[in-house]
Amino acid sequence: NETDLQSPTCSGQCPLGHHCEEGTADPTPCPPGTRMPALGAASEEACLPCAPGQYQPLAGQEGCIACPAGSFSSAVGSPACEDCPKGGFCEDAGAASRLVWQPCPAGSFNPNRGSSSS
Repeated sequence: NETDLQSPTCSGQCPLGHHCEEGTADPTPCPPGTRMPALGAASEEACLPCAPGQYQPLAGQEGCIACPAGSFSSAVGSPACEDCPKGGFCEDAGAASRLVWQPCPAGSFNPNRGSSSS
């Protein structure tokens, strides 16, 4: 009875960004919106959700990406960031809330979503 994750017939630990249930023939990628930065994940529940202000659009990744300036992600486990609304801008990357949105000052306007500067 093997106690580690390697044996003469198994090829080793499950790779980064994936999980391997018992009896797995091929590693399963962690879903979009999650990451797996360690080897040997045993189930999908082991995949870590991206934090607010981050996203991951692809499956099978070891890390999450900060939302670019002009966008935000308030949800845990987001596969995408949302554009900041028209009429203002979101200056900083990694925004976890729409509260970073700054309205255009009086006398100016912005007709575009996802702007990062005034």
